Amino acid sequence: MALQQQYFIGGSVLRHILSMASTSMLALVAMVAVDALDLFFLSLLGDVDIVAALGFAWPPIFFTLAISLGVSTSMTALVSRAEGLGDRDRARVMATHILFFGVGLSVLMTAVIWWGAPVMLAALGASGRVHELGTSYLQIVMLCLPILVLSMASGALLRVIGAKQRSMWAKIAGAVTNGVLDPIFIFGFDWGVEGAAWATVISRVVIMVIAFYGVRNVHNMLGRFNSAVFAQDVREIARVTVPVGLAKTGPPIASGFIMASMAKFGSDAVAAMAIIERIAPFAFVGYMALPQAIGPIFGQNFSAKRTDRVRAIWHSVWGLIVVYGLVVSALLFVLSDQLAELFRTTPETANLLGLFCTAIAPLYMFLGLQFSSHTFFNVTGRPNLAMLADLAKEFLGVIPLVWLGSIYFGAVGVLWGQVAGIVLFGALTGVVSYRLACQKPRSDQLLQSGTQTPVVGGGNAG
Repeated sequence: MALQQQYFIGGSVLRHILSMASTSMLALVAMVAVDALDLFFLSLLGDVDIVAALGFAWPPIFFTLAISLGVSTSMTALVSRAEGLGDRDRARVMATHILFFGVGLSVLMTAVIWWGAPVMLAALGASGRVHELGTSYLQIVMLCLPILVLSMASGALLRVIGAKQRSMWAKIAGAVTNGVLDPIFIFGFDWGVEGAAWATVISRVVIMVIAFYGVRNVHNMLGRFNSAVFAQDVREIARVTVPVGLAKTGPPIASGFIMASMAKFGSDAVAAMAIIERIAPFAFVGYMALPQAIGPIFGQNFSAKRTDRVRAIWHSVWGLIVVYGLVVSALLFVLSDQLAELFRTTPETANLLGLFCTAIAPLYMFLGLQFSSHTFFNVTGRPNLAMLADLAKEFLGVIPLVWLGSIYFGAVGVLWGQVAGIVLFGALTGVVSYRLACQKPRSDQLLQSGTQTPVVGGGNAG
């Protein structure tokens, strides 16, 4: 049975945000734990080449997440607007078509990245044994990209209709699966890097099965696929997905540039960056959970033209970002030495990790502000603005500042250049999004009612 329509238009804004964010946060902790567990168990082998290999594999994997995020953002933006207008039938139709679009796109990208993996890693600076290990890991993980897209889009749909707990438990089940299989495959079967990759694939299958079952069988949020209706909807889907997907290509490109910059200073520097890129999503998972929480809330209130509540959402978001950032940064400061020991780092790797934990981490709250701003842009019909802001951060902020930092300050300068770009564009997007939140929505920004588009009845996906 479907949950109540227009679920977020009434009641306490802060209560809705905290309720959605808490489950999203647990879900995302579970999701990022998959990559973190791979790195942790592989680090127990005491081989810096393996850690560096995962570092080089991360940018292409990050790129695949851009596709998944684009599709899930479309799900949040388009379905939440239909829900805000009180049209559940239209929401079902749109959800079905978004899933078809996303799976088709991901199959194509899987083929491209799988065949291009050796070239990609070589371009990033990987060579010899590191290149071989990284390619093997990447190609196996790529096999589950369509599964990842389907699971993330299904999870986004569950959150839109208020079924946030099922989305959370799906990801927790996936993380538990990965945590159990990693030591079995890596050490028990002696599969090494390939074992970690296969554990990741299986864990994502588990997530997909649980989330998709909830969407299809529990909440009846899918209709029968209709090619004529899809041909009309695909333009609207692409209008959100393509800008978001293009925007999200910026971070993996920047990540690749950062890894290539670190490669100039040796495997220890690359290993440090690989650890940081696993720790940062885990530590600052609240910054990723908050956009997932506020997306449906923004979307429904925006469609209902509740400008007062949209502005109130932003006030709550700012406060939560600051409080969360201070607490997590304090924990990282205290635990910096323990983290270095956990991943069995070399002295050089430990120094770079310590710099991140003690000095750079507090500035990541600007990344939380940027994430939330981009969610606001997307769900309020401004995907192109989100795309421009994201690309500007990477290509006008992070990449040039990392380049300058690496020239004058070495590996330390790479870390400072990255966070400087985050601060600059996080502050800028925060100001712009808040000013727009104070304006009433135009009619062309609202999703049109399903009465203007043929509606496919509820039921099973055909």
